[in-house]
Amino acid sequence: MLVPETYKGREQAYVKHSLLKAYLKRLFMIMGQFHGNIRYVDCFSGPWQEESKDLHDTSIGISLELMRQCREGLKNMGYDVKFHALFIERDKNAFQKLEHYLTNIPQNEVEAKALPGDFFELRHSILDWCGPNDFAFFFIDPKGWKNVVEIPTLSPLLKRPNSEFLINFMYDFLLRTHTQKSFRDDMQAIFGDVPNTNGLSSHDKEEYLINLYKKRIKEISPPGGKKPRAVTVPVLYPLRDRTLYHLVYLTRHATGIAVFMEESEKLELIQRRVRAQAKQNKRESKTHQLELFSAADSVPNVRQADLTDVKQYWLKNLLTTPRFFGIEELASMLEETGWFESDLQAAFGELQRDGKASNFDDKNQRRRKKFVHFQENKNQGERLFKVEP
Repeated sequence: MLVPETYKGREQAYVKHSLLKAYLKRLFMIMGQFHGNIRYVDCFSGPWQEESKDLHDTSIGISLELMRQCREGLKNMGYDVKFHALFIERDKNAFQKLEHYLTNIPQNEVEAKALPGDFFELRHSILDWCGPNDFAFFFIDPKGWKNVVEIPTLSPLLKRPNSEFLINFMYDFLLRTHTQKSFRDDMQAIFGDVPNTNGLSSHDKEEYLINLYKKRIKEISPPGGKKPRAVTVPVLYPLRDRTLYHLVYLTRHATGIAVFMEESEKLELIQRRVRAQAKQNKRESKTHQLELFSAADSVPNVRQADLTDVKQYWLKNLLTTPRFFGIEELASMLEETGWFESDLQAAFGELQRDGKASNFDDKNQRRRKKFVHFQENKNQGERLFKVEP
């Protein structure tokens, strides 16, 4: 079975946790080579629907196990990194269970702490715990959105240096409420203005709202830091072809965008398989008959982007004289388009075969998948150019 039994009925949580698990591991292993202390903050951590006693199917268990693994891995590489975890929970019963669970965590592996109370009220206590200098990752995954995703709410955290964020943006709820007069003040706080989506298709409406929110959160940043970057991953309802929420990732590092989108591409196939299995389970429940083959196993790994569009995008950004395309340029392209690196690679490969573009630093042109090495020359990349007809 693709989805563990403990996630049955909440397959979207499995998709979310799969991304969290994959990305955090890579993030911590990279940041641990530059920071002696790493802080992880789960702003809405309560074990609401956990089925296992060790909470391995919650963000709590996943993050603690990853930090333990990364600490050991970094130690083997010669880096002595201290991991600190903070979990926020406002429900009294859930907090007691959480606190009891954390008492059994070896503090020499991860220094874990829980704070009782509301995220909104505890924001400055959270910042005090983080301190001014350590690298911090904030996981903001609420059940609702009030006093959570609004820009004034997040501003104190967004202004902190050395910080990255993964925010659950409750898209479906905001889609249904952003045009209602009773929510105008809330929409103003979230988007900076009341969005006008009249006349837009469902796809364009989603793109407009999420891009507007990304733009707003990028406007708040620490003084003197690198420019903020943000990308999103849509998580769909298991049984409906509709977006439930977006996971919004905010960083100030180009490498972070490249790595996050790489893991997000892997998640695309996982999500399609999870949803296929959920729909099959529903069919079998209705008919009381098991289907011969697993629907999840037959899901194809199809490309999401239209390569014709991607090729046009390349040609628009290439010059007739060679210029470097490195990690910074890759991050900008991923952020602007929402495509994956594999889309950009495949499109450039076709342009190269058609004689419309070339890689100055790939003299033999024998590459089959990675036509551009964006990490070459200490992330400066390789020199690409458009071939004049």
